[in-house]
Amino acid sequence: MNKNLICAALAAAVCLAACGDGGGGGGGPGASVTLASVSTSRPTAASVSGVNSADAGFSGLATPKLGQQAYFQVSGAKLSGTLALSVTDCTRMTTISITPTEARFKCTPAGSAGIKAVTIRDKTGGATLYTGSVAVQDPNAPALATPFPLPTRGFNLGNSLEAIWGYSIPGQSVFISAANAGFNAVRIPCAWDSNADPVTHQINADYMAKVKQAVDSSIAAGMYAVINVHWDGGWFDSHIGDTVDPALDAKVRAFWTQIAATFAGYDNHLVFAAANEPDIKSPTQMKTLVSYYQTFVNTVRAAGGNNANRWLVLQGGGDTSWFTTLPTDSTAGRLAVEFHNYTPSLFTIIHNDQSWGNAMYFWGPAYHYAGNPARNAAAWGEEGAIDAGMEQLKVQFADKGVPVMVGEFQAAGTPGLTGTEQVYNNASRLYWNKFVAESARAHGLSPFYWSTPNAPFKYDTGAITDPDLVTALTGGVAPPPPNGAPYAVTGVAATASAGQVALTWQPVAGATSYNIYRAAASGNEPVAPSVSGIAGTSYTDTGLNDGTTYFYRVTAVNGSGVSGFSTEARARTPGVNPDPAKFSFEADTQLFSSGSAQVTVDTSATQHFAGNRSLAVNFGGTAAGTSSVEASGVVVPAGATVTFHVWIPTGSPVTTVEPYLQDYHWAWASTPYGGLTAGAWNTVTLTVPATAIAPLNRLGLRFTTSAAWTGTIYVDSIDWL
Repeated sequence: MNKNLICAALAAAVCLAACGDGGGGGGGPGASVTLASVSTSRPTAASVSGVNSADAGFSGLATPKLGQQAYFQVSGAKLSGTLALSVTDCTRMTTISITPTEARFKCTPAGSAGIKAVTIRDKTGGATLYTGSVAVQDPNAPALATPFPLPTRGFNLGNSLEAIWGYSIPGQSVFISAANAGFNAVRIPCAWDSNADPVTHQINADYMAKVKQAVDSSIAAGMYAVINVHWDGGWFDSHIGDTVDPALDAKVRAFWTQIAATFAGYDNHLVFAAANEPDIKSPTQMKTLVSYYQTFVNTVRAAGGNNANRWLVLQGGGDTSWFTTLPTDSTAGRLAVEFHNYTPSLFTIIHNDQSWGNAMYFWGPAYHYAGNPARNAAAWGEEGAIDAGMEQLKVQFADKGVPVMVGEFQAAGTPGLTGTEQVYNNASRLYWNKFVAESARAHGLSPFYWSTPNAPFKYDTGAITDPDLVTALTGGVAPPPPNGAPYAVTGVAATASAGQVALTWQPVAGATSYNIYRAAASGNEPVAPSVSGIAGTSYTDTGLNDGTTYFYRVTAVNGSGVSGFSTEARARTPGVNPDPAKFSFEADTQLFSSGSAQVTVDTSATQHFAGNRSLAVNFGGTAAGTSSVEASGVVVPAGATVTFHVWIPTGSPVTTVEPYLQDYHWAWASTPYGGLTAGAWNTVTLTVPATAIAPLNRLGLRFTTSAAWTGTIYVDSIDWL
């Protein structure tokens, strides 16, 4: 084996003389051992640089399995016939051969699966030359059905192995500390290109050993591990064009050939991720990215070993709706996707005012600070936006059997604040981190917090520097609002039956009542409670439509105020929806809002084209003019015909109704309709241009009135083919 492997002492990162030119043992579960300690008393006449579990021909890595012959290959210098290998619970240890540079052994693992200690001694002098560990598998255990443990509580080894300005290697203590705190998965960002020959793309062996050390430490601590291609100067993420670049494709193949071969013996506790944050500006570029991903998948599968069954993660880019096709894979059901969440960035990671917006200090309505309202987060980027984004990932991927990794999320505190502002900001950022993690898990996704050296762990000692954050990330509570309002509600469950949904939740200490917020679209819960003043911890919401999914949040209330929101719960009533159109307005406004001061919108049972309710567009204009209602982020295929149904009341001064859209790049299209029939439903349509790119920034209706008017127009059953 290559001597350029780094020694990893548990108590101190000390590379001894036996490591050669930076070498020492390192490997993976069943592939090689995780070095846990090194004795300084080893004789200088012999040294051990690595131990790997191998296949029967010693031609590749293999995973030891209970009850089956296992083989171990020892690499070193000046090895002698007095060398002895010991592996806990591995019976009938036999020496196959020993040369000055390599020794081979075999034994049969017994007992239980798990991490086993590995020791190499000199039988003559009794000196310990090497200690480490190896993972032994149960051959009858089923293949891991998901790439991460569920529920996932993940963190990132950020600003370490991907830090091209100079990386540091965490000691094993940080992995043990994280696991003891409740984390069960770690994402290890990597900078392969910065640590490879620029011409041959050969990865530096010392760097590969450092990555292996981090992987081994993760798995030895009982966690799943993910290694990726990170930003690394943007060699991949920043160079996705409209067509495939053969040179870039070749580099992808070169790197993953080496990575996959190195980790071939690791089981599915190790996951490969193809990229970080691809800079995709169009659906065409998304197709190019998928072509590179095809190379990634093919290369890993061809590398042999456990790569044939390994979970592979593909990062989204541009708009989520563009990621509609995955690469083909010779192994079914082993592809996952990844997205990141820093919404809204002006609160989470940007703390200075920008030309396009000002920094926000206080996030979540319950955590807004009345003393500086200009720094309260905007309504769009708060809880509803988080839940809606997670719901889209659930529907687009997770519900179809494709696991979703939220590979990065983080809200950092705003620097420089003092006093009450600092208190509210700190409470806000803890609430944000808790809410995002719980929203991801509630939607069946796997979140990984973006952690960096000293936040929330010290990378050298593993000491926790932010216990409140660790508690919030691993299933505990976030602080309540600083004004004395209660903690957020937990344990919300929703169960549907004919025409109703029964809700229950856990009691909150000090709460005097509870509020319920209901919507028919995830994240669209209203500002005002749908039901308030509930004394107990249960409620049955009645009078609901058949065949409709309802989303609920619950808050706790006391004399000081309202808590932060609970995790969103959902339930679908049985039966057939009376209006299955894309926008039926059966329960709420479905993200349609007023585009002008003259109108307001709500839902109404006064008129309905289908079902029981419609969108009521309420006019209060003092003069003739134009008014509009619209939604954003609507995914409508190019070339589709969108149909709107509009009720025009008798005697209204409405002269035209104009359906319109602006696509992702703000290209405009509209079709005005005159000659409308009063006292009836009018059907108007708009064809999406063939060149339009979804999602649409705006889809709506513009109304022109010839005089001042107070009255209501109704809109219903908006759909397209």
